[in-house]
Amino acid sequence: MSKFNLFIDSSNNVPIDPEYSLTVGAVKLEDKTRTKKGKLYQYKWGDYQRWELPVEMVNSSFKFLVNTWWLSNADLVFTQNSFSTFFNVRIVNDDIPISGFVLPHDDLFSGVVVIEEFS
Repeated sequence: MSKFNLFIDSSNNVPIDPEYSLTVGAVKLEDKTRTKKGKLYQYKWGDYQRWELPVEMVNSSFKFLVNTWWLSNADLVFTQNSFSTFFNVRIVNDDIPISGFVLPHDDLFSGVVVIEEFS
């Protein structure tokens, strides 16, 4: 399984070990216009990466850091497999990322962290 790290700086590194249902993809920004005669024009403006990282059995410090970064719209750095490739990302969940308890534990949590690349 891939190794992921999410951090603001070297003192706040959060290793992420996602579940097997993680989603990695790219989103394309484009506009399509069709003329009266039927010709199709496509204009690609750019693209960006998107990751959906489901996590389970995380402790309260992981929950606190990720939820705080989400609330403050913090600019983060995301690495995958090694520290050779970096992505500037933000957590873009609609709702709070880590919120559910893992029963029967009252000190372990689960959720989905959705991050998107920005420039």
